[in-house]
Amino acid sequence: MTQKLTTAILFLLFATSISKQTNATDLVVNTGGAGGTYASLNAAIAAASSGDRIIVYPQANSASYSEGTISITKSLQILSANEGAYYAIDGNINVAPSTAGITVTIIGMKLLTGGIQSTIASPTGARSIINILNDSIVNGAVTFSHNNYNVTAASSYLGTGFSFLFGKALGNAVNGPISVSTDASVNNPTDTLLIIGNKCGYYGGGNNGGINWSSTSQFFSMQNNFIQVAGGAATGYGIWVSSSKNSLSGTNTIYNNTVAKPNGAQIAYAYTVNTAGTSNTDIQNNLYVGSIWYGTYIFAGGNFNVHYNYGTNFTMSGVTNDGTNIAATSTTLNSEGLVTSVGSNTINGGTVDSAFADINLTRNDVGCYGGSYTLDNFFPITANDWARVILVTAPRRVLVNGTINVKAIGYDK
Repeated sequence: MTQKLTTAILFLLFATSISKQTNATDLVVNTGGAGGTYASLNAAIAAASSGDRIIVYPQANSASYSEGTISITKSLQILSANEGAYYAIDGNINVAPSTAGITVTIIGMKLLTGGIQSTIASPTGARSIINILNDSIVNGAVTFSHNNYNVTAASSYLGTGFSFLFGKALGNAVNGPISVSTDASVNNPTDTLLIIGNKCGYYGGGNNGGINWSSTSQFFSMQNNFIQVAGGAATGYGIWVSSSKNSLSGTNTIYNNTVAKPNGAQIAYAYTVNTAGTSNTDIQNNLYVGSIWYGTYIFAGGNFNVHYNYGTNFTMSGVTNDGTNIAATSTTLNSEGLVTSVGSNTINGGTVDSAFADINLTRNDVGCYGGSYTLDNFFPITANDWARVILVTAPRRVLVNGTINVKAIGYDK
């Protein structure tokens, strides 16, 4: 069984990819345009045809290419020439597709000053695909607030946040919130948006969370995220769901997340989930560590399945507690969100169902290091070990003589 499953995964790693280019031309960017290359990324973009690759050589001493405003209107791959080494760009990137369904993939960019954002809705038709992989956005954000984009950010440092309408957030370090709002172009009634394995640190205030969900277009799956909320007393939320898809054709999930208020002040709310009246949401194995001002777990709206959620300060409203949701005892975290106290009741304290078992096959550990999507799968992000496979999904439980469906999401340049 193990050999067959391994073979299936290896096949899928090659067969399933975010983007595949054929018959493309490679354009090279190098210092001063040496040897017939281009001296700037802007010059290479202007010369490129849709579907081309632009290979950028890092400059000596991590010097940056000074680009100003970069406008991308066509399908391009922009890749580091040296595996595991960032090329530095001093500029701001605007995406404004000239046709429907362009694909833009950026790998290995260290963007020093600006952000990456859409400036218009992608034209009607196939969604434009934006892949932000193994990048570092130092002082800006990734913001796609227009319709008809499919944005994947994975294994990247995102300076001040990630806002999008449709796509995936997988294994990013975000110095700001992850926010999802409604995409009017979504037409798949059962699509689920994935927010998995991210670390979010942000200064909280008002009705804002480390993860903000206000979409009525899609279902959500928030798993194994570590959220640290800075700021003063009674500020900020951990996970803040203000609306949801009004449908029973799918289920929203919030599994094995950790929210922490590390500076001793009180968070306003740790987990606040306000869903549509016709909706199902499954909330299991989540953790809050810190002081609380209003409430730890607050639910309103639809149908909720709530089990094995813990908090060092524990309150719950909106559902009937079945007794599995309790106060966390002797629970301290390190800076990476890992429970370091041996006597914590969160260790092996999660859902008893074996489908939620940890990767060592023991009972689920509550928080972001429990279950099959443990944060260990995504961190640390190291420059010499950039991920080419960003997510593998498989059944939580395998039955004798049953079918095993494995899906891998990856990229091979």
